[in-house]
Amino acid sequence: MADWCSLAGRVALITGASRGIGRAVALAFAAAGADVACCARSAQIETTAEDIRSAGGRARSFSLDVTRRADIDRCVDDVRRTLGPVDILVNNAGIILEKKSLEVSDEEWERVLATNLTSMFRLARAVAPGMIERGRGKIVNIGSMYGRIGVPRYAAYCASKAAVEALTRSLAAEWARHGIQVNCLAPGYINTDIPREAMADGKTRAHLLSKVPARRIGEPAEVGPLAVYLASSASDFMTGQTVRLDGGQTIAW
Repeated sequence: MADWCSLAGRVALITGASRGIGRAVALAFAAAGADVACCARSAQIETTAEDIRSAGGRARSFSLDVTRRADIDRCVDDVRRTLGPVDILVNNAGIILEKKSLEVSDEEWERVLATNLTSMFRLARAVAPGMIERGRGKIVNIGSMYGRIGVPRYAAYCASKAAVEALTRSLAAEWARHGIQVNCLAPGYINTDIPREAMADGKTRAHLLSKVPARRIGEPAEVGPLAVYLASSASDFMTGQTVRLDGGQTIAW
């Protein structure tokens, strides 16, 4: 089983890897043997890469604003030059907007879609030619349970994450014959900055957990192994799927 889920000899590019889910996935990939390109806008991204190197792994940090096409092209070229061709892409970078829909500006709507959706297409388009040439590749798009359920005040975020699932299916159908698998990992409430802040209030915590059959939120470290599976040869016959890691929330909504 260890051989099936090994990422040894693979180069993985992970966006939004400075904290939260992205950081957890980067650490898990490194533990599975991948060479990891840790990408984010934040200068904190070097901390993730350094932690991987300190544990004996191979990683480099890269500055990347996923809303800028030129940044994407430069970053993919830099990764190819320093670590090697990208075998695995994890599209994790994203932002949340909580606001009454009648108050959402065009600029806010476009920023959410540019960050959460358009960037995923552009990054996939940037790495796919090399994957097609080599006859193999893995793309893991990080979605959200909010792409499945309707949540007041999150119209832009919900729309973007629902579209991520549709993008995943379309790319998977188009590139399967080239040996590329494209899947979506859709978490529920995970113990990262925003849920953690909300959970600090006892009443809010009780309300949120009442909607989760598991009666708890997930930990970032629980996302990593599932992402490793989706990036490994163990999932070679799986493509176009959305895997929900949400403690059962979407089935009980």
